[in-house]
Amino acid sequence: MWAAEAEPEIAWGERALRQSPFDSWSFAAFGSQALGHFLLERPDEAAKAAYRAVQSNPGHSINYVILIGPLVTLRRFDEAKAAAARVIELQPNFRISQQFGDVDCAPALATKLGAALQTAGLPE
Repeated sequence: MWAAEAEPEIAWGERALRQSPFDSWSFAAFGSQALGHFLLERPDEAAKAAYRAVQSNPGHSINYVILIGPLVTLRRFDEAKAAAARVIELQPNFRISQQFGDVDCAPALATKLGAALQTAGLPE
């Protein structure tokens, strides 16, 4: 999901949810869809998928990281800052650069999502 290949990310998420809709890892499928829609400039769809990821696993900090991108794009800054606060609550040592480096994030996604994360107040 961090490869910045939007269409395959969305298709993978849809296929995963069709095959196993109640899987405990469904948050990853929703996250993949959210990032795909975010890259394709579909912030409403991205936010919906990201909120589904959060619902599926509210204890996973990266779901909130993914949610911040579309929220900032939609100018829902209070929600984005609340999501950023939850990231820090779940992962106190979170750093944007470390997260993107750890998952080998594609530069296009790192640039776009990183700007949103900074806007929401997460540390570089």
